[in-house]
Amino acid sequence: MKNKELNKILEKSFGAEPEFHLSVDFARKITNQIIRREQWKSDLIEYISITGILIFLLTIISGTYYLVNKELLLKTYAIISENIVSVILVIILLNFILFADKVLLRLLFSRWNRT
Repeated sequence: MKNKELNKILEKSFGAEPEFHLSVDFARKITNQIIRREQWKSDLIEYISITGILIFLLTIISGTYYLVNKELLLKTYAIISENIVSVILVIILLNFILFADKVLLRLLFSRWNRT
């Protein structure tokens, strides 16, 4: 009984024209979109890992200086706290440059090359 129903459904589906039409380059567009998404994810993960590594190294260096020469670290902290706005702006600028280099430029160049 089920085989007869399945045969009827298959005959009906193969006998009629589909109600939709795909463009000629549909598969290429979908493939490029998937590649772009995966590249975006991998570039973003690379950026986050590099940022994490830099923060970790800065923490290790600060800890080492704290153990070796506490006065130098306290002087450095005093200089940074006096110029906190400038330091924050420089950190934001360097972070944006790193983000643009590792993520945005790769995304833009890959989009131009594939279209």
